[in-house]
Amino acid sequence: MTPAVARVTRIVRRSTVLALVVGVWYVGWRFAAENASPVTVHLLVGEPSDIALWRALLCAFFSGAFLAGVLMALPLARTKLVARRYRKMVVGLEAELHQLRNLPLAVEPPVDAGAEADLQAAGRTLERGA
Repeated sequence: MTPAVARVTRIVRRSTVLALVVGVWYVGWRFAAENASPVTVHLLVGEPSDIALWRALLCAFFSGAFLAGVLMALPLARTKLVARRYRKMVVGLEAELHQLRNLPLAVEPPVDAGAEADLQAAGRTLERGA
């Protein structure tokens, strides 16, 4: 990427972020201005004094988002733990596979001296008989 293209890309990104921030600020300002009427909220632990509707709605929104995040974090944590266990298992199996690949293909069994002498004698007997 040439320096000129990188500079233009950076300017476009910054302008987009600035436009989004200004847009969210404007929408929030309009929302607060249009929903400024006082309301009474009935909670289990009591009733706060009259508060602006936009504040009550904002608190309800963020409370719901927080609760949803907590409820989604539990299965996500369980999934991550299972994935970690499987990753460890794969590492162990790869190490075992590496060890098995380094083994020699054929291993000659150990032969004791007495058995070797018997085999040679049997071979001589077959040669004489033939």
